[in-house]
Amino acid sequence: MRSNKQYTGLERSLQRAWAKGAGLIDEEFEQPMIAVVNTYQDFSPENAHLKQVAEAVKAGIRMGGGTPCEFNTFHVTDSETFASVGMRYVLPSRDVVADMIELMVEGHRFDAMVLIGSGDKVMPGMVMAAARLDLPALMIYGGPTEAGIYKGRKVFLETVYDGVGEHLLGKLSREDLKGLEDNHFPFSGACDTATSGNTAGIYTEALGLALPNSGTLPAGSNYQLRAAKYTGMRIMEMLEEDLRPSKILTQEAFENAMRVGMSVGGSTNMVLHMIAMAKEAGVNVDFDTFDRLSRDTPTLVKLAPSGPWGVTELGTSGGVPAVLQALGGRIHGDALTVSGKKVSEIVAGAENKNLECIHSSQSPVEEEGSLYILRGSLAPDGAVVKASGVAKAMWDVTLTARVFEDEESAIDAVRANDIDHGTCIIIRNEGTKGGPGMREMLGATSAVMGAGLGQTCALVTDGRFSGATHGPAIGYVTPEAARGGPIGIVKDGDEIIINLTERKMDLNVSAEEIEERFTTYVAPEPRVKRGYLKHYADHVAPASEGAVMPR
Repeated sequence: MRSNKQYTGLERSLQRAWAKGAGLIDEEFEQPMIAVVNTYQDFSPENAHLKQVAEAVKAGIRMGGGTPCEFNTFHVTDSETFASVGMRYVLPSRDVVADMIELMVEGHRFDAMVLIGSGDKVMPGMVMAAARLDLPALMIYGGPTEAGIYKGRKVFLETVYDGVGEHLLGKLSREDLKGLEDNHFPFSGACDTATSGNTAGIYTEALGLALPNSGTLPAGSNYQLRAAKYTGMRIMEMLEEDLRPSKILTQEAFENAMRVGMSVGGSTNMVLHMIAMAKEAGVNVDFDTFDRLSRDTPTLVKLAPSGPWGVTELGTSGGVPAVLQALGGRIHGDALTVSGKKVSEIVAGAENKNLECIHSSQSPVEEEGSLYILRGSLAPDGAVVKASGVAKAMWDVTLTARVFEDEESAIDAVRANDIDHGTCIIIRNEGTKGGPGMREMLGATSAVMGAGLGQTCALVTDGRFSGATHGPAIGYVTPEAARGGPIGIVKDGDEIIINLTERKMDLNVSAEEIEERFTTYVAPEPRVKRGYLKHYADHVAPASEGAVMPR
């Protein structure tokens, strides 16, 4: 045991004395010491219940003969920072979470770890740490909560945000907007939609890093607490078996996870994070991987906001195991999971309890996966769109560009009724370097949808989108403006050609004109000139490379 060398023996008397000051006893130093990495914080619904989940995990560890050692990381909460400067800090937090876990686990020489996460950047950050450290590791997701109900209507995250635009246009009363706001969350947990965090709960289970069915369990429920105890017990068995992430995080596991994520209409943020997590695991995932798999992965579930189903309803319908089963031969059955079972064994025991929610591969919602990679003269290195959320009328269009240098300016124009039908709203200088921090554009997309422009206008950005985004929203345009991408030289009035079927997005300007524009193009001054965001802007990789920091 690594922890033995840290805490046992005569020469380690001071170390034991220090830990005894926190209440540990001699017998606990003789057992494996297991890091319990929590994301509890009391001002975010995804995290507010995680103290109780951690207590259940620790009980399971003790039942398995281990000593749990809990510490906290953090969650810069997406949904509390939308359309603000605060959103610039959300994506950068992912890599800091991974670094923080590495520092604590290696500094204290823990033997294994249980990772309790909620939040889109926290979950991939934890996977990155697990891959990097390669100690026995097991994850449990904080979970969704059922959708709220207001006047007989399900209330999702996007319902409230779209409601702001509806209210400003006189389509929704202030009283009803407050009604949506007050009834959004019946309990703690993530909103019951395919947000980036819930997508992460689904794909980490599909990756094999969480126990079967745990990725969709309702937050704080007795089901989740029991799963948390089994998680604590199982990590002790994994330590005995020497079952490490390197045996689980294979190319096949990543392909399984990507297929599951796309088959349920998961967030576009999955693209960014899969690339980053795969890099830590020594696996090759890029835009081309997503493009290849998407063409051969049917959409089987229409989770909100692209459809009517909540994540909790996916769970009661059979969860991730039932989706894996429905995907059939497309899934790599030999991939190993933290349960000790292969994916094929989990699939054999799965049951689809609701064919209206989880369709079969023979009768899919859509023939292809939800995430498309677009390329063309506007995005030479690629762009990403959740095609399942785009109305068919917007799949093949030529639109007129209207350019904005930040999200706030675009939102102001939409809310001032200053956007014509047939417009391609370009928001640039919001990428990893130019943002910096690559903000999610949910404020802009919700303004567009709330204004009734979702079937006539598109939004294109070198920033990114939340899992709650719906409508014709195309993000991750690379190269970004700050790295010399063509999005930086688009002008008002240019024609933008979008064809989802052909997976193309072009700036309809001659090559000579594009070359001429680049000769006079001057990049804007950096928005941030000190602090962590400056460090991030100076070193972060492009979105097409996972927005990772060097290490």
